[in-house]
Amino acid sequence: MHIVVIQETDWLKRGPHQQHHLFERLSQRGHSITVLDYPILREHWPREALFAKTQIVDNAARIYEGAQIRLMTPGTLSVGPVARISSLTSHRSQLQQIIAQQPPDIIVSYALSTGIPAARLAQRHGIPLLFHLIDALHTLVPAQTLQSVARLVERRLLRNADQVLLINEHLKDYALNMGADPQKTQVLRTGVDLTRFQPDRDGSAKRAELGIGPDDLVLFFMGWLYEFCGLNLVADALEDAPEHVKLLVVGDGDLYGALQRRADSDLRGRLIMTGRVPYAEIPELTAVADVHLLPFELVPATQHIVPIKLYEYMASGKPVIATPLPGVKRDVGGGNGVLYVPPSQQVTAALAARGSYRELGQQARRFVEAYCDWNTITDQFEQLLQSMI
Repeated sequence: MHIVVIQETDWLKRGPHQQHHLFERLSQRGHSITVLDYPILREHWPREALFAKTQIVDNAARIYEGAQIRLMTPGTLSVGPVARISSLTSHRSQLQQIIAQQPPDIIVSYALSTGIPAARLAQRHGIPLLFHLIDALHTLVPAQTLQSVARLVERRLLRNADQVLLINEHLKDYALNMGADPQKTQVLRTGVDLTRFQPDRDGSAKRAELGIGPDDLVLFFMGWLYEFCGLNLVADALEDAPEHVKLLVVGDGDLYGALQRRADSDLRGRLIMTGRVPYAEIPELTAVADVHLLPFELVPATQHIVPIKLYEYMASGKPVIATPLPGVKRDVGGGNGVLYVPPSQQVTAALAARGSYRELGQQARRFVEAYCDWNTITDQFEQLLQSMI
């Protein structure tokens, strides 16, 4: 298959997300993958040129050896919100060129704004369009005044797609309430690489490198540091915890600066910030932890999510303490190595559960082995695309 992927975030600087795993694996199977992305983390003029030229990376694979991803970042004006608006035209033009040169067999969209021209061109040229939803997209729009417009766009895309694919049942309900056709809507859950994340991985050397003692209790979080990620509440609770309790945070994002200031002051030596690291280093860092945390606050953007990090935590054979998010509770349920506790109480819960770590970790690993193997999920995704074609 020749597959074009549309997204409105940065392919190289964000994630890896669902689409990185799926399409890199499909490329290993011989399928041709072209991704059109948008540089959401850009600096904008005058820190960069007024017009950002189209950039092409011949192989933008990030995870799997032998994967081949052709990445195109269409040029735009580089002036605040005008950049996003201009991307509608540049993405349309770039996709038209691709269709003229070698029409894709299918277009897979993860986008709202740039999803509009993709949907129109797909319909005009008779190309099947799969709308793959991993979030309630309009809730991620930072400007409250634009969320109502984004909701209308999302509703239209859900109604007009040839097929809608969701990553969990809670998100499926959301899509159906937004107007998706039940006959064209299905769920394919998120996966995990069971060979990359292993329960028996030794993290002692990395602990020593990070200045963590063998008797320290390490709580762990990885990923983008959204304002609603809840780590500020965990850090508050850490102040009152015993000295041997430490919090290891891997990632970058909106809350990074505030957390780093606390790591340099009141939580020095107890809050450890690594910043962004290559994905290949993540399994070694998860092995450092005793307990993995998912402390997201319950806000509109987190109502339906089941983050991919959750399954990577579980595959590492460690207990997970998570906010009782509706999507997570419905997808994983109880008795599978996940304890549901509000963010402000997660440090206390980690201490209280210390005698159950091994049992909880084994439960978590069994769950992902049964339901979340990327090999099986990629098989199912590939079959869906082929059936649409």
